[in-house]
Amino acid sequence: MTAVKFTGIGSTSFKRYAAMKILELTQSSLAELFSLIESQPGGYRHIFRGQRDADWGLVPGLYRIKNINIAGGTTEQNYNSYEIRGIDRFFNEALPYLPAVQRGYSNDRILAQHFGVPTRLLDWSRDPLVALFFAVEEWQTENDAAIFMILPDAQYRPEDVRSIGPHQAIELIPPAIDRRIPAQKSVFTFHPYGPADKPFVALDERPDMGNRITSGQEVVRGFAKIIIPQRLRRHLRHALLGLGIDRRNLFPGLDGVGMDIGARAQSGHIY
Repeated sequence: MTAVKFTGIGSTSFKRYAAMKILELTQSSLAELFSLIESQPGGYRHIFRGQRDADWGLVPGLYRIKNINIAGGTTEQNYNSYEIRGIDRFFNEALPYLPAVQRGYSNDRILAQHFGVPTRLLDWSRDPLVALFFAVEEWQTENDAAIFMILPDAQYRPEDVRSIGPHQAIELIPPAIDRRIPAQKSVFTFHPYGPADKPFVALDERPDMGNRITSGQEVVRGFAKIIIPQRLRRHLRHALLGLGIDRRNLFPGLDGVGMDIGARAQSGHIY
């Protein structure tokens, strides 16, 4: 198991590191998006996640489920039990259809999450354009969208991980379960729950997210949020379609082809 090598240091000669930065795209320009990413220490070493509502926090699917009380323990224990039940049911019912992947704590969660089961993991991409696509695909909504970018503190093979250890954000490199994983340049992250008797705190509200990295004479966190104003969504989506960043390519197969044609038809961009 190999940790990613970043340059952050904790020397007292540097200023106290900052929390997540909030940036905003001002033009419907991919060049400006790249410029914002490059303005952050670590640049494209970040991984990226697009969300179609900028007001949504960074919360794994498992912890978006409300009022779980199945174990009679702490809130964290109840979520753990709920997750295990979902994963067990997934493997019991999906076994005839599953690819040959080594079973284990993290691989089980990656496989289940990939096919829609809510787990403690978060989906990310190494490609900011993939994140942008998921942020602006539904361009007719009234709200702003957002791209999050984070430098995890460690990177491991899923089969090597059973607990978070001292880390706040572990990057897991998934096996190529199907063609969608490499098409979307998918990665997953794993995070500590927090106080066991409290609700899960969104990652963007935590001061210790993102690996520390040197920037000038201060140490900052590799963690930022790029807000995409609603007025820019349609133009950015059309730019992505022109580049082939679409459901046909991100979801290889007949479903992706059909969904792409349907989406283009709604906006008058079939050809």
